[in-house]
Amino acid sequence: MASSTRQALAQAKAEVSAYLGSELSFATDLFVVADAISSSAQLRGILSDPSTESANKNGLVDRVFGGKVSASAIEFVKKVVAKRFSRGIDLVVVLEQLGVHAAAATAANTSVLDQVQSELFAFQQVVASNRDLQFALSNKSAPNSVKLALVEALVGNKVTPVTKAVINQAVGAARGRRIATVLDQFGKQIAAYGESLVATVTVSTALDQNQIERLRSSLAKTYGQQIRLNVEVDSSIIGGMVVQIAGEIIDGSVSSRLQNLKLQMASAAASVNRS
Repeated sequence: MASSTRQALAQAKAEVSAYLGSELSFATDLFVVADAISSSAQLRGILSDPSTESANKNGLVDRVFGGKVSASAIEFVKKVVAKRFSRGIDLVVVLEQLGVHAAAATAANTSVLDQVQSELFAFQQVVASNRDLQFALSNKSAPNSVKLALVEALVGNKVTPVTKAVINQAVGAARGRRIATVLDQFGKQIAAYGESLVATVTVSTALDQNQIERLRSSLAKTYGQQIRLNVEVDSSIIGGMVVQIAGEIIDGSVSSRLQNLKLQMASAAASVNRS
């Protein structure tokens, strides 16, 4: 994301605070707007063009979205399209991120945010581990109504309304992105709202609650932030763990150490043979 778009996002996040509350409808309205702009190159071009007069942009927003989303959403969208974006698609990305941000704001407390993140991660794992489900949810020829019906069948009322809204957006507006990747991005954005980092920890066997809390505390001290842990079990790493956090991969698995040992032995053998 280029500097002008990052600046636009930061400004919009400061401005959106006046619109946030306990209702999820504002977030879903932003998703509706983002999806409509994404699907129309003409609309995207006009609304993201800095040379377009503000009055023309505002009039277009009124004509396209009037009666389809709330008056408060229209008012806020007008503020967003007045900003400068590096690319037209960045307007879509920013509106989508603001929708996730607004959805997170409806959570009553930190425990609800934690639940949302856990539910998103669980659904992400289900999708990532099932090729048929991946295909069904990412099939470009399948109508969104069919995909969303599949999501409803999978999660129903088993997750919070915030989680369902975010999953629906990830599935319905993937825009060529892998669903699991979008869910991961949304989970990190929700964690950012709660001012915590997300760490994905892969272990060979399940951790008990004391081990999880010790690991969370250790990572929090290292990174100076609250940590949200997503733990997945993968027996192929044999033992130890792999931690992915803040763009880093900390590989302390036994399988990794064995692979390194094999490479060292192979290198030593090659050196002996050459001598």
